[in-house]
Amino acid sequence: MSGGTGMGKALRSPVAKCGALLAGYVAALSLARSYSVSFDRGLAATLQGFPGQLRVRSVVVALLLEPMPAVLLFVSCVVVFALSVWGSKAREEPPVWRSIDGAWLVVSAYGAVLTCIHFMRSPFAPSFGYHSQMVFFSAVVYAIVMVLLAEIVARVRDGQLQHTLYWPRFFGLYPPRRPVGLLMALLLAGNLLLLFVSCPIDAAIGARLRVLLLLLLLSHLGALTYLCAFVLSLSMEYDKANSEKIRAERFKSELIANVSHDIRTPLTSIISYVDLLKGLPIESADFTEYVNVLDRKTIRLKTLTSDLMEASKAGTGNLDVDMCEIDLVEIIGQVAGEFDDQLNERSVALVFRQPDTPVLTKADSRHLWRILENLFGNAAKYAMPGTRVFAEITLRDDKPVFFLRNTSQNPIDLPGDILTEQFIRDDRARHAEGSGLGLYIAKSLAELMGEQLVIRATGDLFEAEMLFG
Repeated sequence: MSGGTGMGKALRSPVAKCGALLAGYVAALSLARSYSVSFDRGLAATLQGFPGQLRVRSVVVALLLEPMPAVLLFVSCVVVFALSVWGSKAREEPPVWRSIDGAWLVVSAYGAVLTCIHFMRSPFAPSFGYHSQMVFFSAVVYAIVMVLLAEIVARVRDGQLQHTLYWPRFFGLYPPRRPVGLLMALLLAGNLLLLFVSCPIDAAIGARLRVLLLLLLLSHLGALTYLCAFVLSLSMEYDKANSEKIRAERFKSELIANVSHDIRTPLTSIISYVDLLKGLPIESADFTEYVNVLDRKTIRLKTLTSDLMEASKAGTGNLDVDMCEIDLVEIIGQVAGEFDDQLNERSVALVFRQPDTPVLTKADSRHLWRILENLFGNAAKYAMPGTRVFAEITLRDDKPVFFLRNTSQNPIDLPGDILTEQFIRDDRARHAEGSGLGLYIAKSLAELMGEQLVIRATGDLFEAEMLFG
């Protein structure tokens, strides 16, 4: 195991990568020497003026006398280089060029290589000799191929290759049997046919015209690829909007059903107890009990109606926002103090961690109070008796952050983002006194003020995080 780990570290080292590149280039030069006499002479002429009368025959040929060792060395160097790239650490955020179409990168590399070959066959400047030109462009071709190999290996390692192949995804969305797919397929096939067949072998076209035609085809293919990526992005946006629409329709249906249920329940009780009261004398003990029940049910109905109206206004942004400077330590302490009795009744202890100095931020005091009231009220209702509720104010990148954590009495079987939806309770029970709108109202009010409220739920651990701008 240790030997394998040591070998893996050796392969991942920059020395191994650079060594594989250099040795692979030497092997490539040896292969070119074996199959091209003119290249051999050009290489020798270019290296003739080096210190110590360095010669290609005295270096390359001395190392690799036959083509077969050169092939083996080149393949070995390519494998070592690929393994070195594969074992290197991936970036946390992929670089910008990682989003470019992988097929377009291959075609662009092919075009660059073909351009170098055209320049090698036709000197483009008298001051840049033919032999030196051959050596220079051979090094450029080798660098292009190895950079392309490194990019492909990195995309396969990071699982991004399939996602960055735009054309297969495009034809999966618009197959050639459809008019748009057929048109794009014909344009793509025509470009590739000219690029891979006409440009390399058409003897009637001069070197300069070949380069111009090559650049024209590459730019046209790049425009088609960009159009393909644009259509795919539009399709993704449409699918996202369609999913949001379906989700909104589902919430609308659930909202109507849940509102009907939650309003009908206390209303039915009120009607029933009113009927009972009609037949009882005022002095009766049952009369007083029924009045108390009516009082609770009417308060419940009023609370539900108020929360429903507030949720509607907060969700649509139909609320005034008056931003002013607020001390978070002071306002959170005041809200927490209002829930001391409820927390003590459930034997829940509140632990408030706060800085020694005031923490100032911009917020609407009314809306912030309502958010904190919902968060602490949620903890007072659902925290497990005998546990602690942790409230904390910290700074992140010089911005205030408020945390509220508690252990739920019942396991939370829903993700945190679902808990902030309308009429959702962490136990999904209808016997609870809440309306199921508290967290939804809190998140909507936070977004209305330009703040961010994130709810997380893991097992029975509930956490609310509010980031102030």
